Amino acid sequence: MSDVARPDGPLLVLAATAGELTDVRRDLTDAEPAGLPGWADAWRGRLEGRPIVLAATGVGKAAAAAAAAAFALREGPSACIVTGIAGAYAGAFVPVGAAVCAASEIDLDAGVATGGDVAPVHEPQLARASAARDGAALFERVGTDRLWTARLEEACGIVAQVFATSDAASGDLDVAAERADRSGAAIESMEGAAVALTCARLGVPFAEVRGVSNVAGVRDKGAWQIGTARSAAARALRRAVAAAP
Repeated sequence: MSDVARPDGPLLVLAATAGELTDVRRDLTDAEPAGLPGWADAWRGRLEGRPIVLAATGVGKAAAAAAAAAFALREGPSACIVTGIAGAYAGAFVPVGAAVCAASEIDLDAGVATGGDVAPVHEPQLARASAARDGAALFERVGTDRLWTARLEEACGIVAQVFATSDAASGDLDVAAERADRSGAAIESMEGAAVALTCARLGVPFAEVRGVSNVAGVRDKGAWQIGTARSAAARALRRAVAAAP
């Protein structure tokens, strides 16, 4: 498939839920509905003067990949950025409430499961896509766009981290610790790797910025900082957009 990205296209910003887009939507000017069948929660407007499309994909990798493809094919975006909230692995020392961007995305579920362990996709040589844009096979890890990641990193004030994605969030600290050790990731969510792979196949620059709402594996929502995390991610996104040419 040929690239669908257009240099003059809008910036496509995706999050799992409409709630995670609340702060970004509030910053939009000239906002109007921009939904598609199956994805009603979408808006078109301008952020820091730049055309932007916001869309809620639904939770999980399948929903996120489907929405990313549908909106990218309609919009011809200049780039796609995933935002929202996420958990930070305890050993990563990324503080709850902070915004952080992705250096790469890892699919935690991709591979061969044996006795509770998961062998990565690259071990049995099961390429997720025939080739990346640089000719290398895509397995369970997908990189982020260098320019957008640099802008987001500056906006966050935290070095870009390795992100990881699973359809099943870590249910306790032991599961979270195993995943962090296996992947080398600092941040866990449920959509990023799917959008990263979709964008790689469509030739759309991909980046990701999330606010840390909780320590991964802590399921007590009373200990989460959802509003703080959501707002931090929105501020970082706005600063990065303002810094873009």
